Amino acid sequence: MQPAGDRAAFLAGFVVAEGCFTRNGEKRFLFAVGLGSSDGEFCRALPALLGVGSVHTHPRRQPHYQDEVTYAVRALPDLIEVVVPFMDEHLPPSHKREQYHAWRADLMEYWETKARRVKPCVVDDCTEPRRAKCLCRNHYYEQYGQ
Repeated sequence: MQPAGDRAAFLAGFVVAEGCFTRNGEKRFLFAVGLGSSDGEFCRALPALLGVGSVHTHPRRQPHYQDEVTYAVRALPDLIEVVVPFMDEHLPPSHKREQYHAWRADLMEYWETKARRVKPCVVDDCTEPRRAKCLCRNHYYEQYGQ
């Protein structure tokens, strides 16, 4: 689900100011928005706007800091299917967009060449995940019995 109109423009502008695209190691990618607890309601609204991600609250790191609220998307399919199309369409020209493009290139290369994904059953028109002998459970039991 993608926010429409003014919401999308607002969210994209907010990402330019507060968003973060990071990579930790070879296979861990993250899109995050972190705010102080006084502005945390915005982070809590993001899962409903984008339809993916989670929100976490972290205690303050210093006595004079606020607690932190972080919205994060870590799941590769969510990054590929939701975050990338949204950012491609709505992120305005900025330094953050340049950072995003470098992160996106790494993400797409990983997704296309190294990511492990469940392969579908080899029977035509079956989208269930493979199990034994490259067949889904139903087709395996049809062919080999229980």
